[in-house]
Amino acid sequence: MTRYQTILLIVLSIWPFAILGLLFLMSRLETYVQRIDAQTPQEAGLEPVTGTSGDREVRIVLGDQVVGESK
Repeated sequence: MTRYQTILLIVLSIWPFAILGLLFLMSRLETYVQRIDAQTPQEAGLEPVTGTSGDREVRIVLGDQVVGESK
């Protein structure tokens, strides 16, 4: 095989992956722009969370004692 054939083989085997990568990045960019331009969370494709959680997301523990919790 000549150098030209080797380079051609490499380019022909890599280009489908490059195209798929570009399509993936374009899709992510489109979603990002859609969220920025939206006026409401529903237009951005975001679902609001319903209900409340009684538990805190973070608990601070010093030794055996939880800070900030009433007994």
